[in-house]
Amino acid sequence: MKILICAVNREKFPDPVFPIGAAYIAGAVKKAGFDVNIFDACFLDDPLTAIAECLKKEKPDVIGISIRNIDNTVFPETENYIHYYKDFIKTCRQHSDAKIVIGGSGFTVFPELFMKELTPDFGIIGEGEFAFIELLNDLASGKNRDEKLIQSNVIKDINFENFPDREGFDLATYYKYSGAINIQTKRGCAFRCNYCTYPLIEGYNYRLRDPSVIVDEIEYFHKKGIRHFFFVDSVFNHPEEYAKKICEEIINRKLRIKWTGFFIPKINDPDFIDVCMRSGLTGVDFGTDAFTETTLKAYDKFFTVDDIFKAAEICNEKGIKINHSLILGGPGETYKTLNETIENIEKTNPTSVIAYIGVRLFPNTPIINDLGQIDFGINPVFYISEHVRDGILEFLQEKVGSKHNWVVPGLGKGTDLEFLKKLRERGIKGSLLELIQNAR
Repeated sequence: MKILICAVNREKFPDPVFPIGAAYIAGAVKKAGFDVNIFDACFLDDPLTAIAECLKKEKPDVIGISIRNIDNTVFPETENYIHYYKDFIKTCRQHSDAKIVIGGSGFTVFPELFMKELTPDFGIIGEGEFAFIELLNDLASGKNRDEKLIQSNVIKDINFENFPDREGFDLATYYKYSGAINIQTKRGCAFRCNYCTYPLIEGYNYRLRDPSVIVDEIEYFHKKGIRHFFFVDSVFNHPEEYAKKICEEIINRKLRIKWTGFFIPKINDPDFIDVCMRSGLTGVDFGTDAFTETTLKAYDKFFTVDDIFKAAEICNEKGIKINHSLILGGPGETYKTLNETIENIEKTNPTSVIAYIGVRLFPNTPIINDLGQIDFGINPVFYISEHVRDGILEFLQEKVGSKHNWVVPGLGKGTDLEFLKKLRERGIKGSLLELIQNAR
């Protein structure tokens, strides 16, 4: 039976992201003995024409569609991707009789909505490696599956395969325009930020990959000439001891690489950063979100303003580049707290700041319990504190509009994809930190 795995994401801001979830699925399907082909829409000018031609050529029996992004999460310039997904599936129906199965992190957040709007044959909630294989085996044997929406079981041991199968994807182009290859070290998130979907998708308990296997993956690409990596876990530096073991394994193998990742702005052991640096750390992307005690508490953050200052101080002393990712306008936000956040951010001497306006709301996240009944439908829903709702755009334009290192998608600031593309074409590698620094 022939399976076509489709990664349909086309979002490229701030960088195109390699579809690691689809690659894990492709590897599992191939390992199960099925004939697998890949369709990746990220760099295509006309994905609908391309998928039509692909279907005519490959003639798959099953089309697996991985949905990563629901929308661009940018207020007020929101772009909803569901209309594109509808057109994609409509094109698949027109050119193939194959069964259509959709899944992925975006689908897992809104499964009922996607089933209703996209009308696939099947949908898989959660991790799809085993659930998709079970479905494929049933389809291959002719077994009838009445259950159209399938809830997968949590995969307790994620070391079932060494690393995602990236064959068939344009890895060279991803490396060129994203500046790094993404590596996942674990699944799950132990924190309970009240707006976040990570625990809904991967659970609240960490499931860890073997550090030696992680570095096997890095070494595999290192031998192919790739030197820059990004750890895409929700948080790389927690648990700290586990992250340290990964770094030590890189050091022991004498791999000369550069890497960045998502960090919580709380560093318990300064020596941990030294180990990270020896393994190739060049910058950290702090999930700061807010820089006042009021808004941090409103997001159910476990770290404090003092923790952020301390973490930034450690990085500055050691020459580590810093990016702060922010969500402005959350519960209890006022112009006073916005001012405090901006002033505190500036005190940390960041290389870059990415500030989103408003909290993108998702069903089943804890923040919904505090906000009351939310009517979730096809259009994205954002929350902005009533204290700043009417004037936040003008306020931010005045306060940070002229700051070269601030990227504010809601103001259209720092989001020129053609400019970012030209920087990558100059050979600049690494994360957005390097792009910002080289754009000065």
